[in-house]
Amino acid sequence: MAKKKVKKQLKKAAKKNPKLFLALVVIVALAVVAVFVLYRMGYISLPFLQQSAAQTENAVEGVTYDDFSIHFMELGNEFAGDSVYIKAGDVDILVDAGSRGDSATTIEEYVNKYCTDGVLEYVISTHAHQDHIAGFVGKTDSKAKNFKNETVGKTGIFYYYDVKNIIDFTYSDASGTLNKEQKSSEVGTSSLYGRYLAAREYAISKGANYYTAKDLWDNDSHKISLTGDITMDVLYNYYYFNKSSDVNNYSVCTLFSYNDKHYLLTGDLEKDGEEKLAEYYNGTTAEKTLPHVELFKAGHHGSKTSSNDCLLSKITPGICVACCCAGSTEYTVNNDNIFPTQDFINRIAKYTEKVYVTTLYDQAEGKNVSMNGNVIISSNGTDVGISATNNLTLLKDTTWFNEEIYVKDGKVKAKQSDPFYKETDEGVVKIKRRVWPS
Repeated sequence: MAKKKVKKQLKKAAKKNPKLFLALVVIVALAVVAVFVLYRMGYISLPFLQQSAAQTENAVEGVTYDDFSIHFMELGNEFAGDSVYIKAGDVDILVDAGSRGDSATTIEEYVNKYCTDGVLEYVISTHAHQDHIAGFVGKTDSKAKNFKNETVGKTGIFYYYDVKNIIDFTYSDASGTLNKEQKSSEVGTSSLYGRYLAAREYAISKGANYYTAKDLWDNDSHKISLTGDITMDVLYNYYYFNKSSDVNNYSVCTLFSYNDKHYLLTGDLEKDGEEKLAEYYNGTTAEKTLPHVELFKAGHHGSKTSSNDCLLSKITPGICVACCCAGSTEYTVNNDNIFPTQDFINRIAKYTEKVYVTTLYDQAEGKNVSMNGNVIISSNGTDVGISATNNLTLLKDTTWFNEEIYVKDGKVKAKQSDPFYKETDEGVVKIKRRVWPS
């Protein structure tokens, strides 16, 4: 009844003073447009629009555009890890190379489909954890060759490709040791980090330029033009300049932009780091405003400690990809902490249902298999494409997500080496593995 009364009054007003009525309609329309523009630029927050803005982005399924593409790669084993290949015109970029040394050949076989000249213009190593740097080192193999077919004796990324520019982290460990001041001869090659330094030194000896993210900010050179209208911005991180007790917070964070489409990768940045990032990008200026992003790589493989609202509320992601082996007990047997976690799902679900995961740990087979597989997000500058080598099933619709499992004291098994709990085990409770918030 109220709606009919309002409509009747509006019609009456329009007839009585049509010019004034038209002027009011125009003013209201302009005000709505202005508010929406300010919202999309990040100057104001409209929580009630955030989910719809993310959900209605034009993501074309099953399409890969040639102009710009981001490839979230499977790594050939059951371990969580990151390796992201990015193609921007003729510019080839690799962000991280996890998860183990034997992943190097898996990464190279995939990248070589797109990088045909053996040149990586940029290699970014976000932080000094095995699941992000092991592939740069690879394995020792006397027969291993580089892309030129020259014998180099190592399978790692730094040995295989002609690397032009290396960007990595300021500090290497929780004690705050300066990464740039360390040499493999001082650290030794018994540790993975020492071998990483040796591999990096090898690439530098072959002509690679080397910078930490801090170097780029100190020299105001963190915004990099890749090709045409495609840019890479190494974002500010408080922990480029300050020590943290958590090595994940040293992660190099990057924002790729193609026209008005944006794509964010934050490595394994934890809540403290995300809060500092959000505090810096407070929206006071265009330079200090994080835009709505078409894509957000889930922080720390979809852990409960990353991808927090302080960051998500600013970037309102349209698509999210978690680089992990869903269900693997590599780090924990506690169901709440197994990637991707329920806490992560609860937070990302406020903004998008388009959540994808690269790999799955098949509990019955006891091995890893593809979940979505290699996930590719791409753009022609206007539209955004999404494709995958296995399928495009949303995380919330997968069998893994919806299956019922048995837990005891919140654990899926007593310890990593034990079998998973069964219905006949004493003291078990049946639960749904994950739940999508309503």
